[in-house]
Amino acid sequence: MLATLISVFAALLISTTLTPTVRKLAYRFGIVAEPNHRTVHKHLTPKLGGLSIFAAFSIGVLILAILHPDNMNVLGIWLGSMVVLMLGFLDDIRGLGCYSKLSGQVLAASIALALGFKIKTIYLFSGHAIDLGVWGAPLTIFWIVGITNAVNLLDGLDGLASGFSVIVSGFALIAAAMIGNYEMVALTLVLSAALLGFLKYNFAPAKIFLGDTGSLFLGFTLACLSVNAFHFQNAGPDILAAAILFWLPLADTNIAIFRRLSKRQHPFRADQEHIHHRLLKLGLSQSSAVSSIYAVTFVCGSISLLLFAGSLKLGGLLLFGFAVLFVFALIHLGCFDFVRRKPVSGNLAAKKFQKRPLNTVTLEASVSEEEDGGGGGRQWQ
Repeated sequence: MLATLISVFAALLISTTLTPTVRKLAYRFGIVAEPNHRTVHKHLTPKLGGLSIFAAFSIGVLILAILHPDNMNVLGIWLGSMVVLMLGFLDDIRGLGCYSKLSGQVLAASIALALGFKIKTIYLFSGHAIDLGVWGAPLTIFWIVGITNAVNLLDGLDGLASGFSVIVSGFALIAAAMIGNYEMVALTLVLSAALLGFLKYNFAPAKIFLGDTGSLFLGFTLACLSVNAFHFQNAGPDILAAAILFWLPLADTNIAIFRRLSKRQHPFRADQEHIHHRLLKLGLSQSSAVSSIYAVTFVCGSISLLLFAGSLKLGGLLLFGFAVLFVFALIHLGCFDFVRRKPVSGNLAAKKFQKRPLNTVTLEASVSEEEDGGGGGRQWQ
């Protein structure tokens, strides 16, 4: 307990005090997001906010590792997050090809897998279990890479991805505490503390953006934490409950992919039609749009915990009702308008796609979508 308290306090203190320094350095070296016709922000805003979060998280993890050297989960999540942090950093300062980013994410997920983060069994809400066997490893890598990119894609408004991550960390903490997984409790507390220290600078109007440095790190870390936090009877994580926690970014990512494919576009090509963009077009302010997504995440987290705790009837009823309301909300926002639209001419779309080199296609879930290389926050992704 003392080790956890020390690590949490250290993470909060370092994040709060280091963020202004990172902001000044980003200004000094010109690592900033420039406003343009595709962005929400109006002024030059420094990126690389993820560096201060990672530094704070690392110090907290180091304290835990020193006091609990037998905890391989700490090492696995830190080494993997270092890889994705470097990917995001390089992408923020000069840009990376989509294959480079995806390969790096698979490498990071493989490191976490080798050091204890693995989906071994899927527990259905009916009580039955599916032993994944050899399929556990590829499913774990797919889960970690998918969540990493979904959270990165969510980073489109001030305080959105960072606040979402705080909420998810909180629910993962509760899930871990419910089953006595205090190693995961400590890690989620450290991450939450690091995020809270940064959030005061990231709320609208943001003084600094996460950048891909931060959004990729957060996505990866949350994916790993969810694997071991939602752990049932010491046999395997209930990944279905964890998936509900990430309902909104996963839904937005899948809708975006199908939308682009229906238009004969590359599935990872940037656009301005995500859920948070549509909330702005509906007339909501940036803060109201972010608060709405926070509220949805709270609902998803609550349902996730109910199901994880075994309240299948109540949780299932709430999940069904929420799903119906969510679909109607998406229809109202126009998220499914592409289904009714006449598709773009196949020949024209094919020519445009063929002429565009693959390595220049933006892997949206792995790279910010601003014209200057990504602000990790203000771009209309």
